Amino acid sequence: MTHDAVWFSRPRKYGKGSRQCRLCAHQAGLIRKYGLDLCRQCFREKSSAIGFVKVRRVVQRSEFRR
Repeated sequence: MTHDAVWFSRPRKYGKGSRQCRLCAHQAGLIRKYGLDLCRQCFREKSSAIGFVKVRRVVQRSEFRR
């Protein structure tokens, strides 16, 4: 048995090794919330097309002085 045959000898049914990005097949940095299953890089590229909007809270000076 070669090293590759031993390393990937068990089935990946659960855990980090069983999941991958649906666009680029990357396994790290996965966003699974809402069933997205996208890595963070692909999410940044496609977020506006999906419908996510970046929300930024603006602090006014009167609140800041407290």
